[in-house]
Order: sequence, then C-alpha cells, then structure tokens
Amino acid sequence: MVSFRAIHKAAFAFGLALAVSTQAAAPDTIKERQQALKDTGAAFKTVRDELSGGKDVAKIKAAAATINKSANAMVHWFPAGTGAEAKVKTAAKPEVWSDTAGFNAAREKFVAEAGKFQAAADSGDLAAVGAGVRGLGGACKNCHDTYRVKED
Repeated sequence: MVSFRAIHKAAFAFGLALAVSTQAAAPDTIKERQQALKDTGAAFKTVRDELSGGKDVAKIKAAAATINKSANAMVHWFPAGTGAEAKVKTAAKPEVWSDTAGFNAAREKFVAEAGKFQAAADSGDLAAVGAGVRGLGGACKNCHDTYRVKED
C-alpha cells in the first residue's frame, strides 16, 4: 500500500523537475523569439527598401511570407517564465504577461494585418503592397508601444 507521504514526495519531485525543465527551456525560447523578431524586422525592412527602390516583387513576396509566418507563430513565443525572471535580457515588458488580454488582442491585430499584407504581396500589385505597409506597420507599433522596452 502506498502511503500519503510517498505520494506527496513523488508529486513534489515531479513538480520540481517540471519547474527546472521549464526554467531551462526559457532562455532557448527567448532566443528563438528574439531571432524570429529580428528576422521579421529584417523582412519589413526588405519590403520598405524594395518599395522605395528595387521593386523586386519576389523579394517582397518572400518577406511578406516571413512576416506572416512570424505573426502566426507568435502565439508560442511568450510563455510564462520567459520574461525578466528568466534572467535573459529581453525587450519584452512585464505587461506581456500581466495584460494577457491586451497583448493577445495586439498580437491578433498583427496576425490579421500580416495576412492581408501577404495577400497584397502575393497579388504582385505594388500599390496594394504599399497601402498594406501602413496597416502592418501600425500593428507592429501598436504592440511595441505598449509591450516592448524602448531602445536607447
């Protein structure tokens, strides 16, 4: 017969192991998130550069696909434990986790704008792409203004 004490010890050990594994995964999650966000920023820059100069539709389509992929993956980038408590430098403000509803609404706006933007890019219509930049940029700014530490 298993005693309550044995069950309690096993549950404690499991909880401790889970907490340690979550803490160990946090730096990797943060680094993956940061790299994906840098890739997204680089893709947005490619779009702006091509609209102002090169007009290479293939580059714009590829950049739009990167942005849309990131927007849809973002739902997995901010799990609990990946803020300042992870002891990894991050530009994510604590409000990402304390204002979950607001953050999720901002993320969903980005997802919607990224989808529209990719559709415009896929059409090859540079005027539509140019018009879509405003909505996409606004969605980025909306989130950055509230949930990201301002850069120096």
